[in-house]
Amino acid sequence: MSEITKEDVKYYEKNCEDYIKYKDQKAKFNSNIVKDMKHNGEIVEVLGLLKGRDIYHDRYVVRFNDDTIDDNILTPELEFDFIRDPVQENTRKILSKIIKKYDLSNQEIEELKVAIINYDYEINEGLIITNLESIEKLFTEEDSDVRINPSENQLKAMAEFIKETKKYYIIYDYDEYTKKVVDSILSKNEKKIMRLEILNEIKDIVNQNITRYSSDLGIPKKRTRKRI
Repeated sequence: MSEITKEDVKYYEKNCEDYIKYKDQKAKFNSNIVKDMKHNGEIVEVLGLLKGRDIYHDRYVVRFNDDTIDDNILTPELEFDFIRDPVQENTRKILSKIIKKYDLSNQEIEELKVAIINYDYEINEGLIITNLESIEKLFTEEDSDVRINPSENQLKAMAEFIKETKKYYIIYDYDEYTKKVVDSILSKNEKKIMRLEILNEIKDIVNQNITRYSSDLGIPKKRTRKRI
């Protein structure tokens, strides 16, 4: 990336004849350049265009979701004709700021994106997050033989994403279970996390015993949610 400041943009506006200023212009960003790929999928604000000798040398100036500005964006990297999805746009903006906050590497970002895709699927299938392992498992792709062990920053990033986007999901028993796990991760209170896991294990054992010895054992029970 060719990161610049707001002052640099003002300089372009005042002193560069080949600079075309844009207003209220947005585009979807996608790049094949490795160092820029962490921004893929963002709806970015296009501030202007630095005209080159032809379209192959034109450079766009854009502001990414984490407020960084780049003046070296190629034409193929921007899709101006895209379908607006306010929820997707907002969740991607949240993710971008979280990625910057925890300074994740490219690999950590890709693993975090896998976790978010798995979370999106599982939570809509009725997943109830009751412990740390529920979140850790999200980082491993379903068909992968290799278990991904997320770093502390990845876990914090995922926990914060869950917290900041909960209004877009139907999260069963969020206040009872998920909020406690998320808050424990974000506060880095390992003892609290372990205690919560032990309490959940005890609760599960008690529930299993009640079910096993209940008088209505033979009556089929409805299964509408799953808990991990």
